[in-house]
Amino acid sequence: MKKIISMLLIVIIALFGFSKQKEGGTLLIGIETEPIGLDPTIVTAFSSFRILENVYDGLLKFDENMNLVPNIAEKYEIPSPDTIIFTIRNDVYFHNGEKLTIEDVLYTFERIMDEKVGSPAAAYYSEIESVQILDPNTVCFKLKVPMASSIIINFASVNSAIVSKKFVQSGKNLQLETNGTGPFLISEFVPGDHITLKKNPNYFIPEQPYLDQIIFKIIPEEISRSTALRNGDVDLIEVKEPLTLRSLESPKYKIYRQPVLSYYLLGFNTKRKPFDNYLVRSALSMAINREEIINMVAFGEGTITGPLNPTVKPWALTPDNFEEYEYNPEKAKRILAEAGYPNGFEFNILTSSRYSFDKIAQVVQSQLSRIGIKVNIELVEWGIFISRWGKSDFDSFISLNAGSIDPDVQFYRTFHSGGSTNVFLYSNDIVDKLLEEGRKEIDMLKRMQIYNQLQYILVKEAPVLFLYSPNVLYASQSFVNGFKPLANESLIFLRETWIDK
Repeated sequence: MKKIISMLLIVIIALFGFSKQKEGGTLLIGIETEPIGLDPTIVTAFSSFRILENVYDGLLKFDENMNLVPNIAEKYEIPSPDTIIFTIRNDVYFHNGEKLTIEDVLYTFERIMDEKVGSPAAAYYSEIESVQILDPNTVCFKLKVPMASSIIINFASVNSAIVSKKFVQSGKNLQLETNGTGPFLISEFVPGDHITLKKNPNYFIPEQPYLDQIIFKIIPEEISRSTALRNGDVDLIEVKEPLTLRSLESPKYKIYRQPVLSYYLLGFNTKRKPFDNYLVRSALSMAINREEIINMVAFGEGTITGPLNPTVKPWALTPDNFEEYEYNPEKAKRILAEAGYPNGFEFNILTSSRYSFDKIAQVVQSQLSRIGIKVNIELVEWGIFISRWGKSDFDSFISLNAGSIDPDVQFYRTFHSGGSTNVFLYSNDIVDKLLEEGRKEIDMLKRMQIYNQLQYILVKEAPVLFLYSPNVLYASQSFVNGFKPLANESLIFLRETWIDK
């Protein structure tokens, strides 16, 4: 009988193949942008997140279906709507060899909530009343209001990654030096050239990561990245220009396509004329053809989005719910005339060549010229763009905002008057009230009604024009296995990526 079973296994393997993760090797990844800062508590750039999520760990993380699962916390409980209890693992070590303790967890969140630190995650935890250590492995978050179901998602964010209390207090500059608990550690960073991540041999998940090393090569030009892939100089690339995929239509390459939560937007400084008048902003929404932008910039690789991505169910109202989304330049001109601008006006769009911001700006420039509006494009270097964005030093700007599977996470810090990323200087008492009620409400139906009302106001008053959500695209050599980009654009599955060559 054993002989028969053995023969059957041989036949099955011969017919269907047998694939087991191989350990070791170096994965070469071509990326567009290098990280801007390495302190997980304060960074805001996507380029920093993509590196740091493999160097640091949070209490929780997402699985491939965007479900929350334990990470540094081996389990968590929500015994009541205003209480969250985490029990941390006992086998987690920082890269310098020191054991992670409950004191590090407490210190991390005290640091996040310290106004002097300036963490963008501070707004997420503004309703925390206290963080208490219950025992050497357990920490309890008590909330001022019953919003545990809303706040829990934040514990999977890079900005909530656990840092070493001793390391920070020793005077180390976390923007330049890292000491995480993640599957990889930064062994070399040559600005403008490459970042090398080395396997953490003491990672708390057995056998992970599979790779010995990952080298992120900074290759700003799209054509250079695709050429590097075809020449075998890199194994995996991020594809920013969908047209690039046409040159990679071959069994030699794998294509990865994942709809994402983030969205492109045209944001306004609502304190500058003429954008202090919401009618002007609303008129521009009707003068912009979003479908044309997707086709011209993304070659169809995107979805028109309202304030929430249509895939974020059950929260999102689809674009067909909003009359302001109808492309109607004639109506836009009538509204501008009512607002006091019958002959149009002139304004600047701050932009950068990163993430196709400049290309979107060019299409918007062309579209708005059809209704008598002159758009000047201010194309600046990426660091300058980030600096001016943070200071609200613009008439308007094109950007890419991170989305979320929870509306509170996406909206509060962006549109609340005191929101940490409200660079639009937008202030509306009704919006503030809805945002505050939404994060407190525990009744699902009532919470949906709150966020439905909020979405209608945001589209009508248009502090930003929501344009579209892109597909995140990657291409790899055929020997790359296990790679999975997520809807939040996370690359945490690099820890499960392996190469078969």
